[in-house]
Amino acid sequence: MSNSKTITEVELLVEALDDVPVDDADGQAAIKRLGIDVKSWTASVRAKVTEAEVKQRKVRFSQATKEYTAEVERLSARVAEPVRSVDEQRRRVKALLARAPRETAVSMHFHKFDQATAEELTEMIRSLRHLLGEDTDDHDDEG
Repeated sequence: MSNSKTITEVELLVEALDDVPVDDADGQAAIKRLGIDVKSWTASVRAKVTEAEVKQRKVRFSQATKEYTAEVERLSARVAEPVRSVDEQRRRVKALLARAPRETAVSMHFHKFDQATAEELTEMIRSLRHLLGEDTDDHDDEG
């Protein structure tokens, strides 16, 4: 029997079984008549399921590894901000904001800009440089 013919016959059998309930005695009689070893068949199905899960896990792990590697490369390629005083950083943020196109909505999410920490200012500068497309070039100047 060809594989597609077997699949078609199994599908027809499943459809027929949906219409007629099968009790345990009928099921066991069919299993004996067909010569099915339920324990080995069950073990075989479980082994196939486990194998498929392992393959899928390997694929997901491989994809996650590729994405992680790409993210590490992307982050490593970012230009580090030079060490600046807080006042210099504030001037740099203002200079970058002034260069942002008017049609671009820029929001820093700081209620009191003058109280932002050096780390927060550095992140603002990094974000603004990214917005302006400058995150791959070295921009040590003040704007």
